[in-house]
Amino acid sequence: MAVPNPVQELTRLDKLARRGLPPLVVVTGPSDFFRQKAIERLLQAVPEDVELRTVDAGELRAVGGGGGDDDDDEGQSDDAGDGAAAPTCPELQDLRGGGLFARATIVVVRRGANWWTRFAPALVETLPRIQPGSSLILDAPKLDKRKKVAAGLVKQLAAEGVLFELRDLYDLPFDRSRSPLEGELCKWLVGVGKQRGVALQPESAWLMVEQVGKAPAELLAELQRLQDQLGEDPTRPPLAPRDLAGRLTCSFESTPFELASAVLSDDRRAAERSAAAMFTRSVRQKDGRAMDQGGLLPFTTSVLFDRLASLHDARVLLDGGVSLRDLPGKVGVYQFVDQFQDQVRRHDQARLRRGLLALHACQRASRTSGEESSMLLTRFLQQWFDGAPVPGAEEFEL
Repeated sequence: MAVPNPVQELTRLDKLARRGLPPLVVVTGPSDFFRQKAIERLLQAVPEDVELRTVDAGELRAVGGGGGDDDDDEGQSDDAGDGAAAPTCPELQDLRGGGLFARATIVVVRRGANWWTRFAPALVETLPRIQPGSSLILDAPKLDKRKKVAAGLVKQLAAEGVLFELRDLYDLPFDRSRSPLEGELCKWLVGVGKQRGVALQPESAWLMVEQVGKAPAELLAELQRLQDQLGEDPTRPPLAPRDLAGRLTCSFESTPFELASAVLSDDRRAAERSAAAMFTRSVRQKDGRAMDQGGLLPFTTSVLFDRLASLHDARVLLDGGVSLRDLPGKVGVYQFVDQFQDQVRRHDQARLRRGLLALHACQRASRTSGEESSMLLTRFLQQWFDGAPVPGAEEFEL
């Protein structure tokens, strides 16, 4: 069954919240933006006379998926939840009786994927005994359904209408022969713009998507910029693409592979732009999520090192008399062959070796100096393009 449009899911959630919070509400799905909107709306529905607790479970380790080592879980098998005793959970205990100064308790568990994996069996046991007026709101990008008890609970929650799955808006229609103006993202942006007094023609909304990006939060920020510039006017005709000329922020994402291509093509402007974009807007992984900032520099220097090392090996072969045409196959390069051959011609052995030394210094500084990753990468670009000194280079010379 297809996951509904997230706007429709939020509308359904609003109806639920107006009726009063049930004992359990689960908000899941890959869209951080729409999950956050759902949690905000649920919090608005929390009565003033209840105790509200928020738990960040992001650091919790899931039993069987990395293992928990709390005393409560000692001696349990990885199959907890399929016959084994359920681990105790303090948040669930709070829901069985009112707080000290309130008639009921609302517990919000954020980043709760591992919390769900660990405590789903306890949740099944506690759910019928949650005090009237109390409620658990669980926010988790994904629910582990590998165990029967968890799969059964998900099925039960879906049947009761308290499970909300929030995905990203599709930028293109399912039928690719139709215009992108008919896609969910474009329609959503047109609707939000109208609500905010910055009405857009569909063509203008799509122009914003192409220039600013597909992230709803960034599109909303751009609408706010337009509202600040043009003012809020519900009677103004929808803005045409020409009305947005020179007004939109140009969004730019990049990857270590694009940075490496810019560096090895001696395009300094593109390299600096790529490096700035990676640390400002992060790098998207295969699942579409942003890479953790802590892993960005190691990933980037690894890609650069591999590219430089391949070029250095090829340049040594070229200087030794191997034909330029045969070099890519000799060093295992089978894509973008023309670009690779151009880069081999462009750089001599000395410069490529110095680039490798600069990367070694960058990697060592990242482990010992405590400097920001963006500054270390900027220094590498200065060493590559300007010939800036490489600290400790003599230690790495062969």
